[in-house]
Amino acid sequence: MAIYRIKITMGDGSRGRYTGLFADGFEAVLQTLADFPEARSVAAMFIRRAGA
Repeated sequence: MAIYRIKITMGDGSRGRYTGLFADGFEAVLQTLADFPEARSVAAMFIRRAGA
């Protein structure tokens, strides 16, 4: 598991970000899109391995 910083841009141009624990960046993006299906853009940036 690793910690990722997620950045979201919504269809109306508003932006948000959060930090989460995911298996990989692909899972981070897919889960975010599932949680925010109206998102126009999602980016995941690796921070560090969990527990390191």
